Amino acid sequence: MDPAPGPSGVSTTGASESSGKDRITAIYRRFAGVRLTPTKIPNVLDAFDQAENERSDAEGEDIEEEFEIGGRRPLGDDSTEDETESQTEEEGAPAPPPLTTRHTRGACTPKIQPSKRHPTCRLKITPFVDSGSDSSFDISGEDEPSDEDEAAQPPRKRTCPVRTRKPGASGGWLEDNIPPVFDDFTGSPGLKITKPTSALAYIQLFITRELIHYLAYETNLYALQLFNLANENVDDIWKPVKLKEMARFLGLCMLMGVTKNPTMCMYWQTNKPWHTRFFNMFMTSRRLQHIGQFFRAFNSNAVPVDNTDKLIKVRPMMDYLRHRFQEVYYPMRELCLDEGTMAWRGRLSFKVYNPSKPDKYGVKFYMLAESTSGYIYSFEVYSGIGRTIIETVTSLMRPLLNKGHHLYMDNYYNSVTLTEKLREVGVNTCGTIRLLRGAPKDLQQLAKSKIDVDTTVYCRKDNTFILLWKDKRVVSMITNLHNADTKKVQKRKRVRRADGTVRLQQVVVNKPQAIVDYNKFMKGVDHFDQMVKYYHFARKCHKWTKKITFYFLQMALQNAYALYKANTDDRRKLTLLQFHEVAIWSLLKFDKAEWPATTTPSPHLVHAPDINDDTGPVYPAAEPSTPGPSGVRRPLFTSTPSAEAESDEDNSYSTLVFENNSESDDSDSSLLPTQRQQRRVVIAETRLNYKLKHELVKIPKRRRCEVCAKLGIRKETGIACKTCDVPLCVIPCYTTYHRKRVYWVDKK
Repeated sequence: MDPAPGPSGVSTTGASESSGKDRITAIYRRFAGVRLTPTKIPNVLDAFDQAENERSDAEGEDIEEEFEIGGRRPLGDDSTEDETESQTEEEGAPAPPPLTTRHTRGACTPKIQPSKRHPTCRLKITPFVDSGSDSSFDISGEDEPSDEDEAAQPPRKRTCPVRTRKPGASGGWLEDNIPPVFDDFTGSPGLKITKPTSALAYIQLFITRELIHYLAYETNLYALQLFNLANENVDDIWKPVKLKEMARFLGLCMLMGVTKNPTMCMYWQTNKPWHTRFFNMFMTSRRLQHIGQFFRAFNSNAVPVDNTDKLIKVRPMMDYLRHRFQEVYYPMRELCLDEGTMAWRGRLSFKVYNPSKPDKYGVKFYMLAESTSGYIYSFEVYSGIGRTIIETVTSLMRPLLNKGHHLYMDNYYNSVTLTEKLREVGVNTCGTIRLLRGAPKDLQQLAKSKIDVDTTVYCRKDNTFILLWKDKRVVSMITNLHNADTKKVQKRKRVRRADGTVRLQQVVVNKPQAIVDYNKFMKGVDHFDQMVKYYHFARKCHKWTKKITFYFLQMALQNAYALYKANTDDRRKLTLLQFHEVAIWSLLKFDKAEWPATTTPSPHLVHAPDINDDTGPVYPAAEPSTPGPSGVRRPLFTSTPSAEAESDEDNSYSTLVFENNSESDDSDSSLLPTQRQQRRVVIAETRLNYKLKHELVKIPKRRRCEVCAKLGIRKETGIACKTCDVPLCVIPCYTTYHRKRVYWVDKK
């Protein structure tokens, strides 16, 4: 018997199909503008489950139910149509069309329970286009598995359409190739002083008469301090160095960089084929060795006890040259930042190992140079202090901020954070980068995979581009000066012939413009290292302070030559060797008319006073209960009345003063240390006088024992005699020093 038609005049089967299609259309319209994420997909599945449950209830019961969208109604819930409409209005979704119902005859029709979906059985959703509507979802469900099938079949995973993200399309990184925007260059490059007229004038911009005078003064002071400790007459051993002698000493050292011999004594060996007669004309071998032995650039007694600056002994000269480099010249727009290394294989706490440099072991320099000329504008010496890379780069660029400079760096410095921070202060950067320093994860994974040769992959974040370009290997770049545009360049490629030989072939590649500019403007520091190696005169020595001082002088000489080449009006420019020859000749002759005195003295070349340069006692007074040294009887040093001690105080110390040569002029007399900077020397009558109060006191800084130093033993102690002001070991040097007149002779 055919079923009776419904109220709408259609069959039950047709009404059921129409209502199911309407439910699917309503669900699609609700979720059409929603992105299917893992958190929103369960809502779609619940909507389909509810629609299927309601369809099953409609077939088994003769009741009208409204289809809910967006949530699952519990089984047995008898909510009314009004509640459903109010809920639909609150959700803001369009009201679903009314469902057609089917009236069954008889009361014996069993009630069909809604099917319970197994938790592992999911719907497969695939997009499709229907002819009757805009678009819809195709629902392909599977039969409900039985209890036996559940154990046999593994759980099935839910599948849904997932949006595939391209490399770099996350974390604010985009894929468009919009050119970056950067500020115009507002600096005024060139000389900031009157243009020099000769090659010697360019040299005197940095190696001035004031600098030579400073080195001569500190050398005399150091020699005076050592000979005062020795308590010997040094008239036949040492004479104070004069201004002209210091200039000749520097000139001969520069000449040794041109005519190189393994040892310094070979220049004065007259009976050898490598003898250089020119050296004997200006200075004897012994005199040059003495000046080199006491050559210093800082007062050693001015180092504080609690000093933490490892570069304090070279700080004045380093600050002086850095100030002069920035005061004389303003660089061009393109700059480069790189490391330089001064060779040093001795023991030093901040010695580094850099395998990419010609001198792998040594002292590392951070150098900021002009890209085209190699002029060193600023530099810092790495001393092991824990400074970040951002702090180092910012300190070097501080005088050039907000001027629109272009800074090129390698992957040792570059990062996304540094690029963004420098752009805030008006500095644009370009260079290689390690992708772990801020690049998107997708780009890092892509760099490890296979990329076709001559292929460019890029991503952009604000004004910053990160590029990957495959040549022989993947090259990663970061820049806010370029976009991903490429340029056709020619390169030579090795091609192997059939017979095994290799020939060079010219090929054309599409190289990014950022890499082209990086290769062009990243040669400033390398150019400086190359030019310095030609006539390197910083010889091997035991004191790192002496060698780094000569390295500073060579840096000044190279900067002078860079300015000479860029600004001279000579029709025929001097070569680097000829430029060195001008400097050597002027220092060896040293005419005071050619080396004028500095009108404004530098604030950096200031002689540091001794830390004990006061009227108070050098060491703190010992307590009355301080015991004497072991093995020394206390009655040997009985204390005397204060009046008697004060009467002998003036005669207890003597001062060793260098004799002033009658031939020296007024300028040479200023090279001698002042009276306050001359250390006291204990004479024999004082240390052997048992009436004075000799006591052991602790000193803040350990020093070499006086007796052990005389015997050739290197031993330091933290104890000193209060009266004699001499560091001594407790056993047996304290007793030997105060009992023996000739304490430096060992009977053994």
